[in-house]
Amino acid sequence: MHRVGKDVRARIDSALPAAAPAVASRPRRLLVTNLNTRDGVAVDGGHPSIEPGNYALAQLGAVTGAYVAYFADDVRCFAPEQLAAFDAVCLNNTCGVLTDDPVLRAGLLDFVAGGGGLIGLHAAAATFCQYPHYDQFPAFGQMLGGYENGGHPWGPEETIVLSPVDPNNPINAAFGGADFEVQDEVFQMREHYDRGRLRVLLAINTDKTDMSPTRYILPERRADLDLAISWVRRHERGRVFYSSLGHNPHIFWNPPLLAHFLAGMQYALGDLAAEDHPLPA
Repeated sequence: MHRVGKDVRARIDSALPAAAPAVASRPRRLLVTNLNTRDGVAVDGGHPSIEPGNYALAQLGAVTGAYVAYFADDVRCFAPEQLAAFDAVCLNNTCGVLTDDPVLRAGLLDFVAGGGGLIGLHAAAATFCQYPHYDQFPAFGQMLGGYENGGHPWGPEETIVLSPVDPNNPINAAFGGADFEVQDEVFQMREHYDRGRLRVLLAINTDKTDMSPTRYILPERRADLDLAISWVRRHERGRVFYSSLGHNPHIFWNPPLLAHFLAGMQYALGDLAAEDHPLPA
C-alpha cells in the first residue's frame, strides 16, 4: 500500500501506541492527502517523510480503532460531495498552491467551518502558498493558524528542545510534562499566526536551544521568542490540529510523537475532549 521498506514498517509498528486516548463515538473516516504543486503543476516527490508518514497514519487508525485512513492525491478530493464522506482531512506534508478553483477552496473551508476536522503536518503550513508569495489564500492560513514564511532557523539534522506549553492537555499526555529533544526542520510562522487565536501545545524552549545571532530568526520571533510547534484551535464549528514536526522520516517512529499526533487527530475528529481556547499571554 505504502512505499516503505520492511525495516521502516517494523520501526513504525513498534512505536505505535497500544490504544487511542479516546474511544471513537462512531466509525471515523480520515482523508489523507500529500498533494504537492509547483507553479500550478502537480509534482512527484516532496518530503522524504511522506511515505513513512502515510504508513504511520494508516497504522495509527488501524491498530487503535480510532479511524480508518483513506488516501487521495487528486485535488478534486476537496469537492464538497467528496468531503461529505469524511470526518477530518489530514494534510501530510502538502505543499504549494494546490488549486485556484474557488469551488474546491470553498469546499475545504466549508467542510471545517461546518464541523469537520483539519489536521496539518509540517509543510501543511506551506500549503496554498508559494515562495515568495505566502498569502495567496488568506482564509486557509487563518483557518490553519498561520503560514510558514521565514526560512528554517534549524535544519533537519540539528537538535532543538521542545516544551509542552500546555502540559495537562490530553494531546500532550505522552510527554509527561517534560521537555524533550528532537531533530527536525523548524518553520517560523508569520502571516495569521497569533496566540490570541489558537492554543499552543508545544513550543521551542529558547533557553535550551541554540538561538545564536547567526541564525536567521524573524525579527518578530526574536522579539517575542514565540516559536510554536504544535497547536489546536476552533474554526467555527470545526477543530484544527497542526504540528510543524514531520520533515524527517524518524518523526514517524518516535513513540511520544506518534501518541501526540494520534491525540491531536482524535481531537480534530471530534472524539477527544481537549482545551482549545487560547491560553493567556
